Amino acid sequence: MPAAPLQVRWLPPLRGAAPQQSSGKFLQLRWHGQDLLLFAPAERHRYHNQILAAFAAEQGLPHRWITPERLELNHPDLLVIGGGRFDLDLASGSLRLWDASQAYGGFQSERLAAGLAQAGPPWNRLSLAIA
Repeated sequence: MPAAPLQVRWLPPLRGAAPQQSSGKFLQLRWHGQDLLLFAPAERHRYHNQILAAFAAEQGLPHRWITPERLELNHPDLLVIGGGRFDLDLASGSLRLWDASQAYGGFQSERLAAGLAQAGPPWNRLSLAIA
């Protein structure tokens, strides 16, 4: 059975279409065997652990903050692959991914590129730049 295509989500969830332009951070996860890419605008989540906490809350997963910087979350079906920063410009058809999460390390660029190519519009139509 072929793997399910990459799911791309925004945190917080969008009400309507994706923004024409956005910048922020992202996390690459595996949840119950499904590849996920979570985008969060910079004005909403400044740190990757905040993105993970928002996802955990959305999924009803038990988690807690040990310190203001350290999140505790253990679930056998959740794997944080890594994260980075993004710039999205739908008008020009571009998505730029770069950097690495201080908390979770770098993302798997080849896996991410392949997943976006199969994810459907608008993701498979974007010019992807990975630095």
